Amino acid sequence: MSEEKEPVLGEPGEHPLSVLLFSWMRAPWFKALFTWSLIVIGVALIGLEAWLAFRPIKAVTYAPGFQGVFGFFAFAFAVLSGWPLGKMLRRPEGYYDRRSGEAGRDD
Repeated sequence: MSEEKEPVLGEPGEHPLSVLLFSWMRAPWFKALFTWSLIVIGVALIGLEAWLAFRPIKAVTYAPGFQGVFGFFAFAFAVLSGWPLGKMLRRPEGYYDRRSGEAGRDD
């Protein structure tokens, strides 16, 4: 007789409550469903804004969805500008391993 192993849910060491609550998010269909849901909701909200809050478009700032699109790109710029800043401010990998003559070091 061969012993059947019980199916293991979650990662080793993962809390059982976490597995119970969030294991359905690991399904292959979840990523696609979540992405398409966000796209549909975003387009629907921009459409509702254009339909319910009609105002003449005098400038680009009055276009439906402008605030959301502008906010997305502004936040993306702020986040992505951290890469060059990190490269500029980062110390070499062995920086703290070198002997620097600090007080208290007797090496």
